[in-house]
Amino acid sequence: MFAPVRYIEWALKFYGKVPLDLASSGIPAASWSELGVSEPNLDDLSAYAAFRESLALYNDVPRNEVVPALGTSHAVFLAYAAMLSPGDEVLVEHPGYEPLTRTAEGLGATVRTFERVAADGFAISPERVAAAVTSRTRVIVVTNLHNPTGVRTSEETLRELASIAEARGAYLLVDEVYAPFDALPEDGVFRASARKLAPNVVAVSSLTKCYGLGMHRIGWVLGPPEIVERAETATIATCGHLPLSHAARGAVAVANVGKLSIRAKAILAGKRDIATQWAATLPHARWSAPTSGLFGLVTLEGGPTNLLPRIGSWANEHGLLVGAGSFFGVPNGFRLSWATLPRDRFEAALAKLSTLLR
Repeated sequence: MFAPVRYIEWALKFYGKVPLDLASSGIPAASWSELGVSEPNLDDLSAYAAFRESLALYNDVPRNEVVPALGTSHAVFLAYAAMLSPGDEVLVEHPGYEPLTRTAEGLGATVRTFERVAADGFAISPERVAAAVTSRTRVIVVTNLHNPTGVRTSEETLRELASIAEARGAYLLVDEVYAPFDALPEDGVFRASARKLAPNVVAVSSLTKCYGLGMHRIGWVLGPPEIVERAETATIATCGHLPLSHAARGAVAVANVGKLSIRAKAILAGKRDIATQWAATLPHARWSAPTSGLFGLVTLEGGPTNLLPRIGSWANEHGLLVGAGSFFGVPNGFRLSWATLPRDRFEAALAKLSTLLR
């Protein structure tokens, strides 16, 4: 049975519904007219093959290593379904993104965690991961950029994690939906997928967070042949096949990633630096100091142990929202995003947030 995902339920209640949104974690929605393209032909059966080919080209991987999905959430489900049997163990980072835990549990797996420690800048310690692995571990799971801190994990560390997993006959699953933010690809090719780092790496992603196409659910799984085959079987078992309209829109969207990258860069320009400077003014607070992306984590020291009630009241009474750290395992913190507001309103929102924090 799949348990409710508390974070998603809470996000649906608040995200995008307050004037000062410092919580939404993706580039604002892009329209077809912004891309300068016409609505694709939704009856063209060749779109299935074209979509898969476009995903392979975008990720710089062979076509037979790609499985289309309905956004990253569906891609996580397909990847888990391809890797797990009831009773297997999944080792997930903490703090972490709740759906990575709930989906594994819903498929009958036992979830264990390893810590990403604030004192280490939330960097992954391969030694800590290795110590948490057991004979039943089937998958090690990380996000890159880390959700909720925005911290990047190096390729070297990911290779170490893949090696740790390989020694147990396990896989490394990397949710890399935020990974392109280091260098949004204006040529339309994301060359840094973790899938290419080791044979046992499975990567999931979509065009939702970096590119503003969340409502179109254009996602995918990248993996070795045995994972691709099982993920395709899971797709057939759950929905027969994905909609033709999804493939048609997906092929056109992926072909226009370069334009979407330019748009995203313009939306984000300069705002991460503003957030960093603002965080430095907070007394008794720790900032995760991400070097790219569109969010970071603020942790308050010596204050309330659970900010969730206050964050709800800020939204209802002051029209300002941040991402509640409670849902990521950091109840005395919040995720701060600079994705949705233009620069002047972002600065005004931060000034108001400073007042509320005092």
